[in-house]
Amino acid sequence: MKIVYKLTGNCLRSTTHCNDHSGRGLQAVALKADLRQQGSFCTFKAMDNFLAALRKYVPISEEDAAYFYSFFKKKQYQRGELLLKEGEVAHEVFFVMKGALRQYFFNERGDERTCNFTFEHQFVTDLESFSRQAKSATHIIALEPAACLVLTCEDAVTCLKESPAVASLFGLIVENLATDTIRRIRSLLSKTPEEQIEELTKTNPEMLRRVPQRYIAQYLGVAPESLSRIRKRMIANQKS
Repeated sequence: MKIVYKLTGNCLRSTTHCNDHSGRGLQAVALKADLRQQGSFCTFKAMDNFLAALRKYVPISEEDAAYFYSFFKKKQYQRGELLLKEGEVAHEVFFVMKGALRQYFFNERGDERTCNFTFEHQFVTDLESFSRQAKSATHIIALEPAACLVLTCEDAVTCLKESPAVASLFGLIVENLATDTIRRIRSLLSKTPEEQIEELTKTNPEMLRRVPQRYIAQYLGVAPESLSRIRKRMIANQKS
């Protein structure tokens, strides 16, 4: 028995599915052969990176991964370009092949707050908006020039109905996005800014290197000046 996300009304809902996707292996093999014949190194490499990213969630065959990949479309975004606006419905899930994205919102006082960063080989969307097909509470913007694989909600429904293996995988991707949000909230509530920076230094140094300090400060819930003092103090302590 597999978990499948399907469209009920205008929303994605989980259900069970027992039918196999007939012929997906042949379709996937044909897709990989087409990519090789086209000589598109970038496209074929993208699928290999996509497969590697999927296997971080669960073991999946090349055939199932290629079938899932065939539903994505490649899009390019300029620095500062919005992929999703607050108030719009999130109709798409993004897989970052190159670049960095920032997810943010404005609180009741109109202050900007960064809640997430997404880098290469990671998925992102406004999960509540995508799952419910309701208005998004966040913006997603390109922090750097970005190349993404994009899956629409409509294509997701089609794909998940036809392939139990991909449906199970997609459920794990959604679960991972939700778990990351919970982990992020727990960290904000239980750790000091110093502890959070120390954790980022160990687990995500790429974020500290590539993201402007003002957005790191928003992410940690401190003023940019406070973040600067904290980082200088941490560097001084390391040298002493």
